[in-house]
Amino acid sequence: MRHEIGIRWHDGRREERGINFVVYGQPASTNGHSAMALTVGFPAAIAAKMIVDGEIQERGVVLPFTPDIYRPMLTRLRAEGLEATEIIKQL
Repeated sequence: MRHEIGIRWHDGRREERGINFVVYGQPASTNGHSAMALTVGFPAAIAAKMIVDGEIQERGVVLPFTPDIYRPMLTRLRAEGLEATEIIKQL
């Protein structure tokens, strides 16, 4: 997955950011998982554990847009080898 984002700062500076997220599945012959299973399953499992452990207190549909949810989740995803890379180019 790739996102390209153009930014124009208040002081007139411009930059372009490219964010890449690449995941490869594991071979079925080694009982591996597909890239889809890894990128959907790990976040769901991490969120479920955070709820069980009491790290997420909110109830109902909770979006991971607050730092208390997404920071620990991103840290745990990095530990599983799921991490995006970012390239910043000044224009």
